[in-house]
Amino acid sequence: MSWIVVGLTVGSALYKGVQAEGVSIGGKQLIKGTRQDVATGKGAAYDLQQEQLGLLGEQKDLALGAAQSQFAGGQRDISMGTQTGMRGIQEFGATAASRSGLATSGTIESKVKTQTGDLMAKYKSDMTKLFETRDLSRAQADLSYRKGEMSAEEVYEGTLTGLESQPTGFLEGMFS
Repeated sequence: MSWIVVGLTVGSALYKGVQAEGVSIGGKQLIKGTRQDVATGKGAAYDLQQEQLGLLGEQKDLALGAAQSQFAGGQRDISMGTQTGMRGIQEFGATAASRSGLATSGTIESKVKTQTGDLMAKYKSDMTKLFETRDLSRAQADLSYRKGEMSAEEVYEGTLTGLESQPTGFLEGMFS
């Protein structure tokens, strides 16, 4: 009875070895070898990783484009608001001067100067916020890309590790 168990064990090990190595007779592959499967799997894993990186790059480009578009729109809005404000200040100065009958008045000039200074301070503050928002959006897009890149690399390395642990030779298959 022990010879039967030994025979089955040896037969099973030989089968695993042949299955891992692959068998070909007369140049025709009878049993597909694991070595070829592992190589195919590695190629597919690499292709998948490259595809993921490509998609991440596209997402990053879209996010950067959206940030730039928002920046341009905000810049346009701030500039238009500042121009409108300057026109209003100039109109106030002209109207006040014509009502007082004086070509220049210290009070009017002082008020126009104060309003212009306040408007320019608001312009500077709004532009600073706009630049900071754009820079933050760019940093977020970059961080998102890097996180995705690391995740894709982790999956790729894990797949390679799994594939490389597969027995690919006769002896490796026999003893697995």
